[in-house]
Amino acid sequence: MDLKALLGDAYKEGMTIEEIEAALADKNLVDPDTLPKSVPKDVFDKTASELAKAKKELKALQEQSMTAEEKLQAELEKAASVQSTYARELAKLRAKEVFVEAGLTEKDYSPILDAIITEDEEITKGRAKALVDLIASQKAALEKALKAEFLKGTPQPPAGQGGTVVTKEVFDKMSTLEQIKFKNENPNWKEIINWKE
Repeated sequence: MDLKALLGDAYKEGMTIEEIEAALADKNLVDPDTLPKSVPKDVFDKTASELAKAKKELKALQEQSMTAEEKLQAELEKAASVQSTYARELAKLRAKEVFVEAGLTEKDYSPILDAIITEDEEITKGRAKALVDLIASQKAALEKALKAEFLKGTPQPPAGQGGTVVTKEVFDKMSTLEQIKFKNENPNWKEIINWKE
């Protein structure tokens, strides 16, 4: 549907946005029957308030009709819930300590922290240590692989003379073949034996 058909007689050539908005203001563009049923906000708020009040009253009545044993049981359940919460928080702190000691930052360990937390502090600490050990072993393996890859392109140094320092006297005592081999293996042989001409 184009604008001319939508506005009908109110349409004129070269209309501004404000004029179009004014012409559309009195038009009912959506069929009210297609809209879902809704409740006015004040009615909803009143009903929600009454429901909250009724729940509060029901809870008070239930507490009044509880026996001493039921009240004790409810308090024990609350205490157990609080104890469980504190145990998890303590375990969480212990896990954080393990991660921090291993050199990890909060950004590193925060995504997995909740996955390893239990109510048992020792189990949580063990899980954190196992994770740190896994990370360390993977890091060591990666470093070893990178070092091997790096050294792959490095040429091997020439074999030495078995720890013997070659001086001019030692060079003079070598056979001609040994001297030639030494010169070929050590292009700077004159510097090594301090050769003077």
